[in-house]
Amino acid sequence: MKKIPHELTHMAFHGLVKYSDITVEGYPKIQYHGFIGNNRTAMLVAMNGYIDWGCLPNFNSNAVFSSILDKNKGGYFAIFPSDTTDVYVDQYYKEMTNVLVTEFVKNGKIILRLTDFMPDSEYGKISFPEVHRFVESFSEPIDITIDFKPTFNYGQDKPIIEKDQHGFIFTTDKESIGISSEFPLRKNSDRIFGNVKMEPRSSSWIIALYGIHHLFRTTDYKSYLRLQETTDYWRKWASSSSYAGAYHSMVMRSALALKVLFYEPTGLMVAAPTASLPEAIGGERNWDYRFTWIRDTAYVIEALSSIGYKYEATEFLYDMMDMITRDNRIRTIYSIDDSNDLEERIIDYEGYRGSRPVRIGNKAVDQLQIDQYGSIVRAIHSMAKAGGIVNSYLWDFVEQVMAKIEYLWKYPDSSIWEFRTEPKQYVYSKVMSWAAFDSAISMAKDLGLSAPIKQWKSIQDEIKKEVLEKGFDTDTNSFVQYYGSKNIDAALLRLPILGFIPANDEKFLGTLSRIEKELMVDGYLFKRYREDDGLKGDEGSFLMLTFWYIEDLILMKRLKKAREVLESVLEKANHLGLYSEEIDEKSGDFLGNFPQALSHLGVIRVAPKLEEALLKRTSKINS
Repeated sequence: MKKIPHELTHMAFHGLVKYSDITVEGYPKIQYHGFIGNNRTAMLVAMNGYIDWGCLPNFNSNAVFSSILDKNKGGYFAIFPSDTTDVYVDQYYKEMTNVLVTEFVKNGKIILRLTDFMPDSEYGKISFPEVHRFVESFSEPIDITIDFKPTFNYGQDKPIIEKDQHGFIFTTDKESIGISSEFPLRKNSDRIFGNVKMEPRSSSWIIALYGIHHLFRTTDYKSYLRLQETTDYWRKWASSSSYAGAYHSMVMRSALALKVLFYEPTGLMVAAPTASLPEAIGGERNWDYRFTWIRDTAYVIEALSSIGYKYEATEFLYDMMDMITRDNRIRTIYSIDDSNDLEERIIDYEGYRGSRPVRIGNKAVDQLQIDQYGSIVRAIHSMAKAGGIVNSYLWDFVEQVMAKIEYLWKYPDSSIWEFRTEPKQYVYSKVMSWAAFDSAISMAKDLGLSAPIKQWKSIQDEIKKEVLEKGFDTDTNSFVQYYGSKNIDAALLRLPILGFIPANDEKFLGTLSRIEKELMVDGYLFKRYREDDGLKGDEGSFLMLTFWYIEDLILMKRLKKAREVLESVLEKANHLGLYSEEIDEKSGDFLGNFPQALSHLGVIRVAPKLEEALLKRTSKINS
């Protein structure tokens, strides 16, 4: 059978969304976005043709486009049909790339197509902060609207707009951005806009360029060539994956999304490219995720290694360790560019659908989160198990971390959920300390490395004894969130994954039963916890928890259930296969920052594990 080109079949895969349904209260729904990037920064592209979030030149720069956080004050870059009556929209990525296509459809025919990308290539050290948008009409003439309104320092710095021979340039004392276009556009006090008639089967490029002071013709930017280079770059990277299983399309979309989130100059990865997208609509759970979290390191190493990206995994670990070494301490969060400018501030925006405050920076950097120490040791262990070399530099680092854990594990902390209340003796942090000793001892034995194994084993046993005595509640037959409480915490799903307790142990089965009864929603989504944490608003279901649950089911050999849950959560991805941090289980709307690295790491980690378990079971049956 002749293969039908992707361009002719994508609608059947994704479905169309009515233009008027894309927004609610003047804001595009979070799930109705794609994103593009260049390993320096990323842009959110809504299905209505708006780029409504984007920081230039880097992930942690101020947002030039931020209307997703304030529809009136925030900047944007919009291209869409002037008449959207009865218009539907489809959006998809060119196969195995991060080149995004948005199509506007009326009466069953495509009337306008946008192709968006940020130039990238295998020469990753050389990159330009540019957004290229290719506009195509089809069989009928069409009026389109172009609206370009960048903002600087979140609206605090007012630009001068000057007309150039080939477009317009916005300039402040510190920044500039230009738009090169062949379309006739005009300016007012704060934006460039135009209603333009496109002839049938015509096309044109519109290019936004940050940090320039002079514009050239659009043809001089060689967008066609750079589109091909960018397409080749992404496809070459994707083709080096070793994964070819049943969930290939979802795993590779997650991998491609993760790749965008890496900041090429330092090799560090942002948890998400956005800030202050709310975990509860109208609430205050709005955080800046444009930083690197230590605890994500182990997930990155394990996930990327599992699908063949061992080089990227190892490089990330060394880059992370280099940052820690230069800082001479382990922080909870790191800036991607070594600036350590994480100070949290509130900006005067109304927030996504009225969700205030809008935070830039993250105060969690000042917290003690003991679980992160275990995460970095487990990351090194994961690299070693994947075939990486633990040299003297790495092992010396491990011993230094273990020395810190030896006394830190007894202290109260803010733990994985970064509670902004009084520190407590969280069980999860204790177990992560236990896991650090487990990994360090295993590496010392397996690799023949010099280490105080007897001393480490004694402390490890002490931690386990204390957790079993103080962290397990006999009345509820479950582990609890912190010593002395009866609260349940979904982070406890990781206990068997970390090897602290077998998945079929009665103590964990009791814990799992409570989690399923008290925190599970719709049979496969989970709340993190239920008790009051001092913040307004009821947050959504945290997607990574579902992937931890699947891992538990695999360990319990409940493979049919594991597959059902995996396929259910895969169906929760948006039209592009992307995830946010959380999801509203009632409406299905995405919540939290988007796209979220942790959610995509869950996909990459769990899918191959499940397939491997299913294959082993089949082989055992057939033998």
